[in-house]
Amino acid sequence: MDELGRILTADAPFGPRATEDLIHFGTAGADLLFDRSNLIYAQTESDSLPTYIIGRKGAGKTAFLVGSRIHGKLPRVMLTTSHVYAEMLRVLHVYNRERGALFVDQRADIWMALFEHVAVFHAAHTADETDPQGPIQVLSDYVGDAVGDPDGATIVAERFLQQLQRRVVEEPGAGFRDVITGLSHGRVRFAEARRAAAEVLERRARPPIIVMDNLEDLHVRLPELKEVMAGLFRAVGHVVSRNVDHRPYGLQICLPSELFDQFHEISASPEKDLQGRYVKIYWTARELLRLTGTRLQLFLRTHHPSKLEMLERKASLYDEPIPEIALLRAALPDRIHSGLDIEEDPLAYLLRHTQLLPRHLIQILNSVFSRRDRGSVPWEVTPAAVLSGVRHAEHELAVSILNAYQLSYPLATPALRRLTGRLDISFPASRLHKIYNQQGLKKLTDLDFDDFLAMLFTLGVVGVRFDQTGRYNKAHFQYTFDYELVAQEDVDHLCLHPLFTRYLLERTLPRLRELRVHATYPYGCDPKGDDYRQSFGYLGA
Repeated sequence: MDELGRILTADAPFGPRATEDLIHFGTAGADLLFDRSNLIYAQTESDSLPTYIIGRKGAGKTAFLVGSRIHGKLPRVMLTTSHVYAEMLRVLHVYNRERGALFVDQRADIWMALFEHVAVFHAAHTADETDPQGPIQVLSDYVGDAVGDPDGATIVAERFLQQLQRRVVEEPGAGFRDVITGLSHGRVRFAEARRAAAEVLERRARPPIIVMDNLEDLHVRLPELKEVMAGLFRAVGHVVSRNVDHRPYGLQICLPSELFDQFHEISASPEKDLQGRYVKIYWTARELLRLTGTRLQLFLRTHHPSKLEMLERKASLYDEPIPEIALLRAALPDRIHSGLDIEEDPLAYLLRHTQLLPRHLIQILNSVFSRRDRGSVPWEVTPAAVLSGVRHAEHELAVSILNAYQLSYPLATPALRRLTGRLDISFPASRLHKIYNQQGLKKLTDLDFDDFLAMLFTLGVVGVRFDQTGRYNKAHFQYTFDYELVAQEDVDHLCLHPLFTRYLLERTLPRLRELRVHATYPYGCDPKGDDYRQSFGYLGA
């Protein structure tokens, strides 16, 4: 539990918000915190293994790769994506400078050779007595000292790209294919190592899956990486069509859904390049509560075992079949009064302020459960800690969402500033159009009103109201749908998402509180709600 004690701390009882931060502590801690009870993991480990795992920033793409690597059906070989992209970019720069621009198929050939180098490393790294010894010796000589390194796959990939850069400069008479196939290491030529790896891996019962994770700052670097990504997509298409049943290896690529339209534009031929099965990550409220309830249990067991026993006794009295959720509920107050002076279930209040992403709820809960003011402790959280913790986290989350879409919507933030204080929590779509005209948002964003509204839907700033209760406006938000949300301007009412309510209406909240306006209740955030993915047909695997 020493490792858990370093991961789950008094300031972050639910752990780091990002899996990249978590795995620095080691795979054992990551394994303990990873939740395999959800249906997303079942899809990523189904017999029909997905080529692409697609999700928004904070959806847990990296977590699923790490979890699959530790206990997946097939061995995963994880590349450090940032290193590979950086070296690939240098290769293309050198080639463009020395010989002229490459076609997309040639860039794909470089990617294919890189994947084959990773397969060579994996075959050598995992060799045993059942493998043919002649080919294994060839592979070991070619891989060299990297054969026993945990990061050997990335090391071999980087070495290949660096050798390629030198050969492009030093052997100007060599043709494109000769530059690649003529590579050698340890007195073994790449062509020989490639044949040896194919022979070894074809005999293996479990072919390797080469994994490339998403980059957190890909949205910032994408313009300069367009040629790199176009070559990658073409190579992935080749692997999917040629490597039947993942023989001799398969691929699994994580991509952010915020940039998916951009990827289709980058791809030279999307219908050919972006082949393979996709899994899009959608979480339910109960999956998120179970995940975070498990982390609370681990935190208390590590740091406050006697308080955990007390809280578990209290949790057993709740009518909740999932013990981890009951534990979370037992630690929170029975009811709270929100900033709009609405009496609420605290779990519903917390979930309302997320876009159903693990990172959102983890960040909010860390803020709530670490507030030690006014007598709040992690096993008995006060109403004041719930309100102040959410308020502390929500602005940062709103900014993070806007940053994730910066490439697609570079003017979203200044556009939202022109909406500040000019809307209610719920309002007719025609009202938004009027403000759009008054504030010159066409000139600012170069978007017509329908496209401007589509931007707000994509960001999750607004949703479409579909029902009302005594306290809430119930609204559909695009992040729960696998298609674009639309609104009829003369018919529909729109609602601000709770994450953006204070962001846009901070100064008008006292007036709204006096008017006793309804809060927004996003569809899907009910702590006891059904699995909306089943009814929408999102879980076909």
